[in-house]
Amino acid sequence: MMKPNDILTLDIQSLGDDGDGIAKLGRYTVYVGNALPGERVVARVADVAKSYSHAALLRVLRRSKYRVQPHCQCVARCGGCQVQELDYDAQLAFKRKLVVDSLRSSGVMLDEEIPMTILGRRIFNFRNKAIYPVAKNTDGEIVAGFYARRSHQIIPSAECPVGADENVNIVDIIIRHLNRYNIQPYDETTHTGTVRYIMIRKAFATDSVMVSIVINDNMLPYHNILIESLLSVVKNIKDISLTVNCDATNRIRGNEVINLYGDGYITEAIGELKYRISPLAFFQVNTLQAKVLYDKVLEFADLKGDEIVFDLYCGVGTIALYLARHCRRVYGVEIILQAVLDARQNAVINGINNAVFLEGKSEDVVSELVRNEGVKADVVVVDPPRKGCEKSLLDTIINMRTSRLIYVSCDPKSLARDLRILQDNGMKTKHVQPVDMFPHTVHVESVAYLEIC
Repeated sequence: MMKPNDILTLDIQSLGDDGDGIAKLGRYTVYVGNALPGERVVARVADVAKSYSHAALLRVLRRSKYRVQPHCQCVARCGGCQVQELDYDAQLAFKRKLVVDSLRSSGVMLDEEIPMTILGRRIFNFRNKAIYPVAKNTDGEIVAGFYARRSHQIIPSAECPVGADENVNIVDIIIRHLNRYNIQPYDETTHTGTVRYIMIRKAFATDSVMVSIVINDNMLPYHNILIESLLSVVKNIKDISLTVNCDATNRIRGNEVINLYGDGYITEAIGELKYRISPLAFFQVNTLQAKVLYDKVLEFADLKGDEIVFDLYCGVGTIALYLARHCRRVYGVEIILQAVLDARQNAVINGINNAVFLEGKSEDVVSELVRNEGVKADVVVVDPPRKGCEKSLLDTIINMRTSRLIYVSCDPKSLARDLRILQDNGMKTKHVQPVDMFPHTVHVESVAYLEIC
């Protein structure tokens, strides 16, 4: 009987959806982090379940030809990058396979073979947002870093090769401030303490940095001193704020923002368009690759200039405004009020007057537009969160008899589920294009185009 800390010699047969190498012992499965197909490895068992276990890689006895040297020293422990040791071309093929397998297993029928994943324009230093949990380590020291795989144990490191260069100094200054003034980090067990997370955003087009500290309180002690420390070292910080989250949950962001320095936003650009981003607003994490993604949306939309477009789950209006100059009118719908306000401001900034942004659940707002105002969309774009579209929204889209639908997805499984529902109700998936927004991770974005059969 296998037990934790057993040492195993294993032959890795394939790569799982979460990036772990898969080895078989009869019908029993062992998942080995950082191991690649074709490798023989030595691994230590971490946990044991009835039909599977997880194991940590100790050494590689036979290397895969696709193994490369990772850029990060924490890659074996950190949960951020799951496949950084895999050659980048092989990563692209792996991500395509994730999409193909998900659609195939759900019975989604396609008109054409899914093409190769579109590669990232930059595969390091591309992330425009980083979130660092703050806690005490076993020695009682305040640390910030990244969660280890499958745990809430923090690996104390601000360095990350896929993040912005400014992050290290910012995190270091904040942690030193907490230690100096004995400001306690949040404790998930007792729900006490002040600082929960450090959130940093960078707008690459304007070289502007935003710092937002998530707190379990209504103010951060000695915050004026912290502001001076940050601005004296990181010259391109343009905005500093506190985000209040006093809920006893693991949700990161709260709903109240206290601005400490700056205008409450930074400005980013995708193509020719500028976007104002506030601390609570959603924005694509990979700015450079977002243009590639939106160009694919624009290509699939095939707008002639007279169409009405619905952009649902529109965030700060990135896709809606990207399409606005190519159609008659676009309606963006978003449930987060601050994002709607940002989207409206983004339209003003870019001189776009044919974009309307509405707050509320997409299915409710769309039903009202169709029923009460007689608005019918020629093209609908959905860009839902990882869990996919609400069933009620899919029902609304089906009942609208929308002739063209573009589905932007960050999760192949929820995409496959939703495409199958749409397929069973009279829509045909014509094209699916994977796009690599997150190099070195198992995450893959996809753009699907559907038409009424």
